[in-house]
Amino acid sequence: MVRRAPKRPCVSVVLAAHNAGEHLTRAIESVLNQDYEDLELVVANCASSDRTASVCERFVDRDIRVEAVSVDNNSMSCGRAAACSVARGRYLLFVGQDDWLGAGFLDAMVAAAREHDAQMVIPEFSVDTEQADGSRVFATLSHESCFWDGAEAFHQGAAPFVENGVLAFAAGKLFTRECIEAMAELPDMCHNEVSFMTGCVRDLARVAVVEGARYHLLQPSTPAHAAFDPGMFARCQEDYRRLRDLYEYWGLLDDVAAMSAVHRRYLRELIRCIENVCASSNRLSAAERRDRVQDMLDAAPTREAIEAVKESSHEFGIMYAPIARRSVMACFMGARIQDIVGRALLPFVSCAEARL
Repeated sequence: MVRRAPKRPCVSVVLAAHNAGEHLTRAIESVLNQDYEDLELVVANCASSDRTASVCERFVDRDIRVEAVSVDNNSMSCGRAAACSVARGRYLLFVGQDDWLGAGFLDAMVAAAREHDAQMVIPEFSVDTEQADGSRVFATLSHESCFWDGAEAFHQGAAPFVENGVLAFAAGKLFTRECIEAMAELPDMCHNEVSFMTGCVRDLARVAVVEGARYHLLQPSTPAHAAFDPGMFARCQEDYRRLRDLYEYWGLLDDVAAMSAVHRRYLRELIRCIENVCASSNRLSAAERRDRVQDMLDAAPTREAIEAVKESSHEFGIMYAPIARRSVMACFMGARIQDIVGRALLPFVSCAEARL
């Protein structure tokens, strides 16, 4: 039997969790401790084998605003869908299992949604990385508070959020229920974060940004030799295709300035893919590594992106030239240099802040 709170809440916070016992309590408490109380929290336990289920049960017993549902697989998208199916709020907010809300977050987000009748509200993000010694490295992604009233204005203003990846994940954004329900008409758009978000935003016309409403995204620390991810480049290409399709739907495919955001994001993700092959710990032979990187360099999206961003090539550091020349060996060298330099500089960027 599903327990129901006495009245329909204004905001439904949706949290899908799989083996999230380590940080789930913090995520849940950051929601329940908000000054804004007209909410419900729906937690979907996605076939967890740790103490996630017991954490959920503890909060269900303690707070009438908490609901728990279970899915029989570890798909976070299935968990999100299951939680949405029982959520009752006018607005839906997605929270990652390791993330948390800053003080006053919901007050500011709901106020902006109501003031502007916004279909989506974007907060400020703090990207937090926990180090092995317990310290935390963080970077802030923020934008001055603004509101786009009209699809064309939003499409033009979305470029910075496409480039820096903010529109590549659902966490932290406040959506109207109608926006999420419309996704039921797009069954192919929900299998990963980018496809979900491109489906959500493609028909939006009223979008607000709130500076100071801080959402904390937790990133695991990167080991000296990250594990090889064989599907990383395929996902990179798929995300590029989804974003390109979105811009085509918006009628911006021939808008060089607008499409620059898509190309720049792709190229940065491509560099990460090359680094994953070159600097990761894996059992690939030297020939296999060369073939994988060569395939990345020869891919049509890569050639398109290289040409599109050549006027700002310096922003991509030492990796742009070898990618442009399709030089596998130079890419290997550049990736290893970036890996060494990045790890050496990490302690000195603990207070990095990026303003869009």
